[in-house]
Amino acid sequence: MNNTVPPPVSGHSRWLDTGPFLQDGVLHFPVSHMRGGTSTGVLLWGAHLAPFGELREEIIRKIMGVPESGEFKGNKQITGLGRGPATSNKVFIIEPGDGVRADFNSTLAQLAAEKSAIDWSVNCGNMSAAIPMFLLHNGLLRAGDPSTDVRIFNTNTAVVTDCKVRTPGGVPVVPADTEIPGVHGRFPGVELSLRDPVGAKTGLLLPTGRVRDVFDGIEVSCIDVAVPMVILRADAVGLRGDESVASLNANGPLRSRLRAIWVQAGLAMQLKKKGVAMTADELAASETVPKICLVSPPTQGGHISARYFTPQESHASLAVTGGCCLAAACLIAGTTANDIAEGLEPLTAHAAERAVAMENPAGILRARVFGRHVAEGEPAFPWVAYERNAQLLMDGFFRIHRPSDALVDAVCALGQHESL
Repeated sequence: MNNTVPPPVSGHSRWLDTGPFLQDGVLHFPVSHMRGGTSTGVLLWGAHLAPFGELREEIIRKIMGVPESGEFKGNKQITGLGRGPATSNKVFIIEPGDGVRADFNSTLAQLAAEKSAIDWSVNCGNMSAAIPMFLLHNGLLRAGDPSTDVRIFNTNTAVVTDCKVRTPGGVPVVPADTEIPGVHGRFPGVELSLRDPVGAKTGLLLPTGRVRDVFDGIEVSCIDVAVPMVILRADAVGLRGDESVASLNANGPLRSRLRAIWVQAGLAMQLKKKGVAMTADELAASETVPKICLVSPPTQGGHISARYFTPQESHASLAVTGGCCLAAACLIAGTTANDIAEGLEPLTAHAAERAVAMENPAGILRARVFGRHVAEGEPAFPWVAYERNAQLLMDGFFRIHRPSDALVDAVCALGQHESL
């Protein structure tokens, strides 16, 4: 399928040119299994998927080991590369950008272990950190000296991320010198800046039109920066705010209470799925939006402490898109986060950077927020930035056994069968 793959700029992986092929009834599909920040998942080159049209969802489900249809309770994903929590069930599709707005496009398929449904509505800041390494490794991006910049347009949220990695000497290898909370050891680092992140899903900084609302008797703030999030005080639901992830996930009454809150908040924010307003049932079952965050005073030298939900389960740390949203919320006067945050200078009419440190179960996530106060209007946040590290775990061909007849026909139509 070389006709759909642009010429690489340097040494590249063999699978980039080879593309998918069928051999002995097994579909071999090119994948890069990667970690970005505290998430893991798979990156696919868009040209490899493009000829399959809607069949791409079958390919993605089989690669990740989720049900082919409906739900399968207790699914362990032993037939694929996905692993349990939402943070390890991510597939990014990478394609060339328009060269004006961005250099490359990314499209996230968010999966859930027990469900066949794929959510195409959100981005992932953690896994986005893997994209520059994917591009450099596969010769799709030319390394600069001393660093390499690349602009990534996320088609799910229409947000552009500016990525910078260190590439000394113009060699496409990122030094393994960066540590982040939740990941042991040093790995290749990347700085990511989300450009114009306000209103990623709703088009509004304050989707309900207010800095505070009351849902299910609890005062919350609904903020949309990089991702829509519902923020409430931990003590409002009887918690200290320093509870472990395991105890939060085991607390059935708490999770039911939070579900009631995020459903009401999601309706008030008018969250949509494929352009249509989500129903209460859809929100209750959602694996992605809105996120929900419990905040409390800091105890470890940060500005605020957080317990973050995806929303169905408690996150092992704090997702970076959620962290960017929380960091901005800390700077918006009157929000639940702003009331609790300590040691932050308020925004002024002069645009300036504010560094916000957010304590979480894995340590402290730091985000840089560039913003200003707008007289008689909502604050402006042109960009937020954060640092992650990433790994290429392995790349090669995932073997898809029992591909559907339609998938077999599609591969055969490409002439990619029975041989390398």
